[in-house]
Parts: sequence; structure tokens; C-alpha cells
Amino acid sequence: MRFLPVFLDLTSGTVILVGSRDHALNKLRLLAAAGARIRWFPDAVDALKAQAVAADSKAPITVDLGDPRRTEFKDVVAVISAAGGPLDDEMAERARSARVPVNVVDRPDLSTFIVPAIVDRGDVVVAVGTGGAAPVLARRVRERIEAVLPQHIGKLAALMGRYRTRLSAAIKDMSSRRRFWERVVDGPVGEAVLSGDAEAEASLVAAIENSRHVSEATVPGTVALVGAGPGDPDLLTLRAMHALQDADIIFYDELVTPEILDRARRDAERVFVGRRRGQRGIGQDEINRRLVEAARAGKRVVRLKSGDPFVFGRGGEELEHLRAAGIPAVIVPGITAALGCAAEAGLPLTFRNEASRVAIVTAHLAEEAAAIDWSALTDRQTTLVIYMGLSSAAAMRDGLIAAGRAPGTPAAVLARGSRPDAHASVGRLDHLAALAAAAGDGPALIIIGEVVARSAPWRAAEIEALARSSEVA
Repeated sequence: MRFLPVFLDLTSGTVILVGSRDHALNKLRLLAAAGARIRWFPDAVDALKAQAVAADSKAPITVDLGDPRRTEFKDVVAVISAAGGPLDDEMAERARSARVPVNVVDRPDLSTFIVPAIVDRGDVVVAVGTGGAAPVLARRVRERIEAVLPQHIGKLAALMGRYRTRLSAAIKDMSSRRRFWERVVDGPVGEAVLSGDAEAEASLVAAIENSRHVSEATVPGTVALVGAGPGDPDLLTLRAMHALQDADIIFYDELVTPEILDRARRDAERVFVGRRRGQRGIGQDEINRRLVEAARAGKRVVRLKSGDPFVFGRGGEELEHLRAAGIPAVIVPGITAALGCAAEAGLPLTFRNEASRVAIVTAHLAEEAAAIDWSALTDRQTTLVIYMGLSSAAAMRDGLIAAGRAPGTPAAVLARGSRPDAHASVGRLDHLAALAAAAGDGPALIIIGEVVARSAPWRAAEIEALARSSEVA
């Protein structure tokens, strides 16, 4: 992100606008809608037209026929230049020297700020930007947002703004005030405003008065055990997104990606409770204690786990502990790695007349692999999915082959699935240790079964092998 989205108060000074072509006129209308005080330097040939436009506008527009390069930047809050040619370069240089924000239309290289595509709903404004790289794409995104954003949502924001001070007097605790406003937005008051009900304000006033008599100590905290999926934030469920946006505190594991955490509410407390390589973790008992402690403090707690909480995520253990402690808990399932990583690789875990069963196991260490009864997993119709098996790949290979699984069974190691650095190694079961070594660092998933030969990485490997054989021939 090169440009940080900010909202400028254009009423606090003067905005200089240079140019009078279509781009400049578009910016003029936008500035006028924002209540800006505008000093407009049109092209000389368009002077009369500019004066007529200024006279028709209700905005405070001053048409200046002088040279914009000689103007003083006193009391100037921003400069927008749409003249085209060398004048834009000169205005950008002058504005930068004066440390005044400048936007040169279609020249992000000269700009210190960009004008985004805007959805305007009064007090609710949504800005969509692409860093100046793709304005058309930004407009398309804006159109989609406009299609789903309620028409009266700005009225709801204005109503909430009028009563912020009164609520602060009624509820002293900031977290409690936030929860009150969330109930307003999500409840009957918000619905009434969005539907245009004129009685909504009276309902809000009544809710604020009633809040004076409600003790926050009676409001229990909750814990949501949330699955974060295999790593791609776009694979978060809507329910997971809602939990992350509502959280007061988030306890997360080492496999939860920064991109996932970026989807959480900005001011939510984030606590790492995982175990990094070469370091001891805090232990499951301590995690359980912290979850209960935070919930008893009245917080909305999210326990965020990669994949799904109930698939090798100890979600069941944490749920039992929370129940025993009398803490309300909800489960938000996630896309487990077996599904997400296999889908990314185009690898069907089942296939008619070829794979009718899926077995999911975990084997983090060689001794764990040695303890598995591999004889139950040798059927050709069974697709075997192994979590946390990189370091025990050789032991798994030996156990499966000794139990009767064919050495030539297709196998895949899917490392860092759904992430930008995802890597797939495919080959035979008897080469599993080499495939695991080629995959690099985890997290990784191992899949063994005939369906691996239907995956995109397998087909790509076949094409590459065919190409090499043709070169030799």
C-alpha cells in the first residue's frame, strides 16, 4: 500500500485547481461537493467559460487568471493540477517544496495523494483507490459497493454522531459504548433509520436512557473458536469475518498469516499463543486459562486457528474446557487444509470408481508415524491425507509400503497451500522423502492416492517430462 487513505478537511483552507479540461472540471465538481474553498486557475482560452461555471456554482470558487506558478501557498491545504504538460510538473515541484499535498491527474509519479473513486452517502463516504494504477478498476469496485450500500446509511451515521456525547455521559466504558453502537447498527434502530422511519431517533434516545440502568457486569464475555482456513484471506467464511470484526481480543497460532490478521478489527488486541520453531510454546493449559480469563472480563474473544478448529486444531479440547468453566462458546468452522490445498492443486480427494474414501491422519514425528496402523490405509480406494508429516515422510513411506501400499502410488506434498509462495511436489510413494525435502519449509500437506494423478501439478510434471524426452530424442 503506497498511499494511505485519509480524509482531508477541505474547509480548513484553500484548494488550488489548475486546468479547465474535462479532468479539471470533474475535480471541480468533486471539490465543490466537499465544501472546499477553491482557487481555480483555468487555461487562458477557457477563462470566460470558467467564470461562467464559477458564477453558476454554489461553492466558493475564485477564478484566477494569473500564473499559478507565481501564487503563494499560504493557507493552501491541497493542490490539484490537471493542465497537462510541463505546467503539471512545475506545480507538483512547487507544492512538494512547500510541503502541500498535490495531485496531478493521471500522474501518480508526481502526486503525493490521489483522488479515489468515491461512494458518497452523506456522513458515510467510501473511498476506493488503486494507487493511481487502475482508475477504471476503482470505479468498477465503487459501482459494486454503491449497489449494496443502503441509501440512508449516511443518515444513520449522522444520527449516531448527534448522540455520541449523550451516550458518553450514560456509559463511561469505551468497550461498552462500542457494543451499544453495534447493537444500534445491527438492531431495530439501525433498521428503522435505513428504512426511512421517522421514529427511529426516539427509539435511540430511549435505548440510551435504558442503558444507564444496565450493569456491564451482567454482560458475559464469549469465546469464538474460529477457523482461519489454509492461509488465503479470501477463503475466510463470512461468519469468521464477522467474528474477527467484533473481537476485543484475538489469540492466534503461528500458522495464521498476517493477511488473515489484517481482516480483524484494527483496535482488537492480538495475542500470539503458538509455538515457533526452536521455541517452547506456552502450553494448552495456559491457553485455556487465558481464554477463560478474557471471557470472564467481559471480552469478546476469538481463538483463531489455521484450517478448521476441529481438525487437528485442539478445538474440541478448548470447547470442553470452556463448557466446564461456564463460558459461552461458538464454533466457526474453517476450510481445512485437506480441502483448501487440494482444491488449489485441482486434486479431487474422491473420484467415482477410483477413490471412495478419505482418511485424514497426523504424524508430526517419526515415532508418531511408526505408531500408526498403516494396514488400514493401504486400499487403493482410500485417499490418504497426512497433516504435519514433512519430518516423518520417510517413516510414513516405509510404514505404508511395508503394510502393502504399492510403491508406485501417486503422492503429492502441498506446501504453504493457498499462499503466494505455495509449492507442490508430486511423484511416487517410494520417493516421498525426496518430495518432502523438495517442498521446503511447511506448513505442508501430504496426499497419497490414485487421485493425485488427476491434479494440476501431476499433469504439469507429465508435460515437462514429455518435453525433456523429446529434447533427448
